[in-house]
Amino acid sequence: MIATDMDQTFLDNQNQYNKQRFKEIFSEMNRQNIHFVVASGSQHERLQSLFKPIAEQMDFISQNGSIIYSGNELLDVQQLSSELIQETLDSITSTFNPNEILINICGLASSYVDTATSSEIFDFLSQFYKHLQTVDNIGSFTTNQIDDPIVKIAVGFGDAPDVNQKINQLRGLLNPQLSSLSSGFNTELVGLNHVDKSSALKRLMQKYDVQPDELVTFGDNENDLQMLKMTPNGYAIQNAFPVVKESANHITTYDNDHDGVLDTLEKLL
Repeated sequence: MIATDMDQTFLDNQNQYNKQRFKEIFSEMNRQNIHFVVASGSQHERLQSLFKPIAEQMDFISQNGSIIYSGNELLDVQQLSSELIQETLDSITSTFNPNEILINICGLASSYVDTATSSEIFDFLSQFYKHLQTVDNIGSFTTNQIDDPIVKIAVGFGDAPDVNQKINQLRGLLNPQLSSLSSGFNTELVGLNHVDKSSALKRLMQKYDVQPDELVTFGDNENDLQMLKMTPNGYAIQNAFPVVKESANHITTYDNDHDGVLDTLEKLL
């Protein structure tokens, strides 16, 4: 089994990848009966759209492990309760000023931001969320009538100079049932603390009877760490954060802008 993060790992800085090169690698993986897993903090529909028309032959872990698909079959959704969502939103909105943060509520069918979100930010988010909607008063979940299983609350801090301090502040106010992981672009994904990419991978490994030494993983950020540690074949992409490169058993030769994952897969296969 091969599992890879997408943004800043498999995808280049233009959110693209070498499709012809991957097509040849994917054919070889199929010949060897190797499962290919996309593991990302992003939205399922967006991830699936990147791999049409062969997406139904893959597995997808989205929202940092909260949603698992095997091809077109939904295997699992780790949903947050309405009470926990509202409690978390109340804590966030009472701690941070509206101009300090961007809240994005992530559901199974869509993601949701406040109607006050600028078109520039909305367009940026649309790169990572194929289905994105606006709602009035994002901080009042219980009254805005979102009829969608919610799995994560994304909190973006922009380019604030004290972003690390604010992230630590966010993590300190969370309910004990929750945890927060960096998902890139100074954005924290808040969800159930027993759910991450590694927990979702374990579910797929059980389904396909894959052992840890039969798994290869790739990542670049904090939300990939557990996935990289669950196998001796964990690879940090060359452009990964230092803490990830220090933790991984291997580092790719090339970065994400130079097919670092694909180059490594060709060598392994």
